[in-house]
Amino acid sequence: MADVKSCSLRCVLVLVAALHLSAVKAESAATLDYPVAYCHAVGTIDAPGAAYKGPAVPDWMVAKAYPPEAIKAQKNAGIDPKRALVWRCASGLVLICVQGNAPQCGNASTSKTPTKAMREYCAETPNADVIPLYVIGHENPMIYDWGCHGKEPAIKSQVLKVDAQGYPAELWQSVTH
Repeated sequence: MADVKSCSLRCVLVLVAALHLSAVKAESAATLDYPVAYCHAVGTIDAPGAAYKGPAVPDWMVAKAYPPEAIKAQKNAGIDPKRALVWRCASGLVLICVQGNAPQCGNASTSKTPTKAMREYCAETPNADVIPLYVIGHENPMIYDWGCHGKEPAIKSQVLKVDAQGYPAELWQSVTH
């Protein structure tokens, strides 16, 4: 009789553990295909990781990023509005950014050291109000407005702030569904 009670207790414990594991797996699966829950679970990540199983850009994010008339205009022009939208997680929140023709949503360049190309431009174009992006480069979004002071590159102003992960803070917005 003791063996039967012992077996029954073990069977119940195994069953409870299996049910708990099944519930945890179901919750994890839901987390991995829904951006809000995914970000809540991962905390901070620069882009959705391999564990994320949902759509690259869910429709609800498009509706948060663009006004309805902009979505309609893009679709009428044969452009998918999702193409320019990127998202990431920061402190458990979903952040979105509309990526233009330049990589404005990437990590910002915070260097205060002028490049060789900038020095050459100012040497050839003294006192230029602006150093153009084709000289500065499009690899990373610039947070500084550069110009030429005489023949030397100079920072005229800071145009964007940088968030804790190094992204231009003003270009990213927190969204929920």
